Amino acid sequence: MKPGEKPLYLCAGTQSSGSTLISWCFLQRQDMDGVLDARGDILPQIPHTISAPNVWCKTTINCFRMREMIQYFEDEGWTVRPLLVVRDVRAVWNSLSKKSYGRNGTTAEEPPLRIRMRRFKEDWELFSERGWPMLKYEAFVSEAEKALRELCAKMGLPWDEGMLIWKKGKEEIAAAVHGNATFRETRGGSLAETVNPSLVALKTDNIAPGDLRWLEKQFADFNSEMGYPPRAEVSKQFSDPNARAVPSWENTRRYLKRNKKWRLLKTIREMWGRA
Repeated sequence: MKPGEKPLYLCAGTQSSGSTLISWCFLQRQDMDGVLDARGDILPQIPHTISAPNVWCKTTINCFRMREMIQYFEDEGWTVRPLLVVRDVRAVWNSLSKKSYGRNGTTAEEPPLRIRMRRFKEDWELFSERGWPMLKYEAFVSEAEKALRELCAKMGLPWDEGMLIWKKGKEEIAAAVHGNATFRETRGGSLAETVNPSLVALKTDNIAPGDLRWLEKQFADFNSEMGYPPRAEVSKQFSDPNARAVPSWENTRRYLKRNKKWRLLKTIREMWGRA
């Protein structure tokens, strides 16, 4: 298979947007195969062994914008058909603050959370401007089949019941790698056995007051257009009304690796000094 011979359905959303579950649904289609969950800090590589008529790739918007990934694949010769997964950014932030991959860092591979949110906002504006397909996660969780049927129609894809009943195993998917821990732990035998409508509830218990105000100001238009509430309750666990999550070099994996290497070298030098 060469780029350009088949369309590439490129799906992305923020981390913790629920996009891996949606990706699994599309990869259950008989006419589709590809990448379940590409790493967000590396541009995805499409397996050359895919024989299905349509190629799928799902990734996240954190180190790269969706706009940049579309341009990258177009440069490689693909005809890209983009899809954006949308979720209330306050729910995203609240979830990310508890995840290992939500490190509020200062490196290219672990950028500040605010930068990640801004990149998503720019992509949402691009999709809105061009009328490209978007899937609202909350609508998907509430009425999964209805949301998927409407989305397939927008994307020009025929309906496939496999998106609901999940007959394919991981071994039948070209690149069923990664997938966040929550997805792996909660995935049942079908969409009905997996989807959890209670996830629609907006939680802000892990968002500092300063960050919550920033999110609601920066995403006022987004919240209005997507039907999200303009305001959310501030968590009582924060005594400082101006508290915020400050990006830090020490939060990054690169720092931890260098610090671990430095401690190891220091230990070796000390051992040699006593010898």
